[in-house]
Amino acid sequence: MSSNGASIVLVHGAWADGSSWAKVVAPLAAQGFKVVAAPLPLTSFEDDIAALDRSLERVEGPVVLAGHAYTGAVIGATRSENVKALVYVAALAPDEGETVADVFYRAEPHAKRPSLAPTSMA
Repeated sequence: MSSNGASIVLVHGAWADGSSWAKVVAPLAAQGFKVVAAPLPLTSFEDDIAALDRSLERVEGPVVLAGHAYTGAVIGATRSENVKALVYVAALAPDEGETVADVFYRAEPHAKRPSLAPTSMA
């Protein structure tokens, strides 16, 4: 497979960092792709979009942008003209104008779902 000059920017999900893509970066680079794991502060949705946009400003040429979990919403919100494709890896894909919370609450949750509440600091 040829990279055709495309760069791949990988965006980690919540409760993770760029190292979560470690097993993906080397095989993609071996195929000739320039690969970047974009760091996100995970402080707010808007902050994460801004951080991604700053990372994208430093990547030349066409970009394939891949997001995992929560960051499916983040990659869908960027307006960078270099982004030519979006890849959702077990990721959220909100409709235009829909929030991450809207996606989570579209349907009644399953009775056996795990709790996504923060753990107690006490």
